[in-house]
Amino acid sequence: MIIFYFEIINGDLFRIHMHRIQPHLYRTANCTLSITNQTICQMSSRTFGKITVEKSSVYERLVNENNMYFMGNISIGTPAQTFLVNFDTGSSDLWVPSSRCSSNCTRLHKYIAADSQTYILNGNPFFLTYADGSFVSGYISIDTVTINGITVQGQRFAECISITGMDNVLYDGILGLGYPTLANYGNTPLFYNMWNQSLIPEPIFSFYLNPDTNAIIGSELIFGGIDSSKFTGDITYVPLVLTGYWEFQMTSVSVGSTLINLSLYAIADTGTSFITGPATQVEALNGALGAIYDSSASMYTLNCSINSLSSLPNVTFNIAGGIFTLTPSQYLVVYYDDSTNYDNSTNYDNSTSYICYSVFTPSDSKDSFNNSIWILGDYFLRRYYSIFDIVNNRIGFAQSISYNYRIKC
Repeated sequence: MIIFYFEIINGDLFRIHMHRIQPHLYRTANCTLSITNQTICQMSSRTFGKITVEKSSVYERLVNENNMYFMGNISIGTPAQTFLVNFDTGSSDLWVPSSRCSSNCTRLHKYIAADSQTYILNGNPFFLTYADGSFVSGYISIDTVTINGITVQGQRFAECISITGMDNVLYDGILGLGYPTLANYGNTPLFYNMWNQSLIPEPIFSFYLNPDTNAIIGSELIFGGIDSSKFTGDITYVPLVLTGYWEFQMTSVSVGSTLINLSLYAIADTGTSFITGPATQVEALNGALGAIYDSSASMYTLNCSINSLSSLPNVTFNIAGGIFTLTPSQYLVVYYDDSTNYDNSTNYDNSTSYICYSVFTPSDSKDSFNNSIWILGDYFLRRYYSIFDIVNNRIGFAQSISYNYRIKC
């Protein structure tokens, strides 16, 4: 998992550093780096086949059942009650478990309203379902919410008394960073209240997602500004077409010289691990890669023998005239098949001793106008620094300084 540490910069802009910690809930597997710098990991179980695209949890990467989340500490109430929350641009509500929670809450920190001097009763019912089928229910409360000494007054949030479908997550709750129109029951998202209460210098937040799992200080989320040291070149801004999700229009998606589709709707979502799209378009994209659909995993698999990696095409997203490319090593997840013998050799042949999965997965996600949408999740956002601007209603992308980093186990 990833723990945030907070640091005030220039008195008012603050960043959140993400330190990566290995969850003890999952088994690890041996991984090696081949002579072509492709990471190969030996599977320890078959649970990978059960993995589906999720919007409720942020998985930094998908290897060896080590599910990683982007999490950070916030506090609610006076005196402070601390919670570990998942920062999610694909939702807009803040919720934490209530002291009255009776379903899947045993290991979680719980909010105790009676212990807070700044608690205000609301009591309206709350229910929220995520794209992976998980859901939470409870009621609305009002209290102060603090991040790194920056206190938001009168924040509405949900006290959840039932949590379903999140049995193995390591966070207590979720802090949504989407637009108010995506929030339930007229709640104002916390980031909006930060800006409305003049707590940050600019109405933007930005993510740097570092794929280097060995970095002492890795990924970071900045409220109120950007970190120009974390990207290179120019920022490409694209206006939003709808304000709920961070939804914009992509000019095209291509595989090598093969055009997959034009004029596509897309959202940038830190709450999604893979890159998803409408089934027919994703099928065409994976077909151009030579990938075949694996219904047990709801993903596409392909023959990615080491000798053929260099022959696989790049996948390119054209966004507002900016060209955003993912190479094969950036869009493939590689596992050893544990049904075969593995001798720890660094010399690989064209056998079927490993399995490759494409991160391009089918989804039936729709926007509020019933348009099919692509979701640019963490496999895209790790390579491109992202900037979210709530006043100009736009999102910006720039090539991350970690663009060329080879992911290691």
